[in-house]
Amino acid sequence: MDEVSGAIRFLAAFAAIEKHFEWKLQIGDGRTGFVKMAEQYARQHHTQLDLPALRTFADLRNALVHNDYYGGKPVADPVPEIVDAIERLRDKIIRPPTVLRVLPQRPLVTFQPSDPLQAVLEQVRLLDYSQFPLYENHTYHGLLTTNCVARWLAHRFARDELVEGETVRDAFEFVEPHERAAHLARKATVPQAIKKLSPPADGSLPPVALIVTHSGKPHECPLSIVVAADLPVLVAAMNAGT
Repeated sequence: MDEVSGAIRFLAAFAAIEKHFEWKLQIGDGRTGFVKMAEQYARQHHTQLDLPALRTFADLRNALVHNDYYGGKPVADPVPEIVDAIERLRDKIIRPPTVLRVLPQRPLVTFQPSDPLQAVLEQVRLLDYSQFPLYENHTYHGLLTTNCVARWLAHRFARDELVEGETVRDAFEFVEPHERAAHLARKATVPQAIKKLSPPADGSLPPVALIVTHSGKPHECPLSIVVAADLPVLVAAMNAGT
């Protein structure tokens, strides 16, 4: 990397991040500072940003653009490590990783309302899963959780009516409103998933799971399920390499 190209690469990466913030925040007045935009972007998109690094980059950018130029190019040049760091951060902000690429492959287990509840309990024992998407006539029907099954079980024991051979539909009668899933398209990014699983600003409860399909439609075949326990992996993927 020659002396001039490092500065040009740095300024190009910084400008790309700045334009991305302006576009996403619908800010075009030129009066909102870069760091303020970064903070607002992180809040609105429920995503992790390396704000200390962005502040350092903003200071360096100001130093470069206000320094002397020769032949229309900056005479000062950031060290290669700084150039590489801002380019990695630019790519992570503008083209964040997708959920399907970050999360490990694991068996996806779904049920129909007519399936025996014993089959659900067996999968809980084998895989230690807590949420199972339900499908009826190839369309998403709801989310069966182990909490829902526990409420069904408590109700049956209280009435001394535990009957062998009951179905998923019987337990699903005890589902609560917050035990729901939202759908994401297969190209959904990690920040989008983090935002979906985060509590909304209005104080309501977020979905307990995200179901990934081809284009995010309930009638499509599920490709993966994302749950709250996956959040540490998702956050780590956004922090890696910064």
